[in-house]
Amino acid sequence: MDDLISRQEAIKAYQEFSCKGIDCNDCGSTDKDGNCVIETWFNSLPSAQPEQADCEYCHEDADGYVRPIEKNSHAWLVRRGRTMKLRVRFNGGYSECDILFCPMCGRRLIDG
Repeated sequence: MDDLISRQEAIKAYQEFSCKGIDCNDCGSTDKDGNCVIETWFNSLPSAQPEQADCEYCHEDADGYVRPIEKNSHAWLVRRGRTMKLRVRFNGGYSECDILFCPMCGRRLIDG
């Protein structure tokens, strides 16, 4: 479920509902520098979709490798087409399962 809205759409909706089209300078909702305090407040909220750094566990390096999640290289992420899988090695074999989020940085790994 994607419930996110854009910051600009939220500001616009507030202004249409509350300010009823009145300029910020006319409605008295400005700070000493003439900036709309509502827009300033919306812009101060943390992003619901923070920028993701290049996590060494879920982003491949120039040679196509990722850092193992576990120090003895028993678990790591692999790309299979458009999906990511968690691969776990044990007793000479391995098993894979689909994974939606990186267990290290929390980045969503597939779109949809």
